[in-house]
Amino acid sequence: MEIKKVIYKDGETNLHTVTYTDAQGVERCAYSDLTVSEYLKANPGTVAISFDEALERIAKAEDAAYIKPWTEISADAWMEALEVLPPQKWQTVDGVELFRMSEYTTGNITAHYARTGDRHFCANRRTSDAYEKLAAEIRELTLKEVA
Repeated sequence: MEIKKVIYKDGETNLHTVTYTDAQGVERCAYSDLTVSEYLKANPGTVAISFDEALERIAKAEDAAYIKPWTEISADAWMEALEVLPPQKWQTVDGVELFRMSEYTTGNITAHYARTGDRHFCANRRTSDAYEKLAAEIRELTLKEVA
């Protein structure tokens, strides 16, 4: 079965189904007897789009749901996060000590922890975010508070 398109609903972090062309040349939804137009009618807000477009929309929905501003946490919360599971990518960048949880929230999003001086922070970020970017976010956050 060659996948033609996927069915997706904006704001969601998952696909509904995939489409294919049956032996009679009718575009149908996998795992149902519905044609694509029947499926879209029965599921308001869904669209038939390319897989790549759906991945872009899913990433935006994940960002909206999970990526939030850095929150200051206690030194005890930092230490607990450091010790609960083996940390990933633990390093110091531009004076900011960073690590991320090895258990992910969704996709490539997980809790990241930062320490600068005696201040500790936590935020969900993508594992693809460069640590230089994350360190810059922490420096900017702490500089704003001083000003």
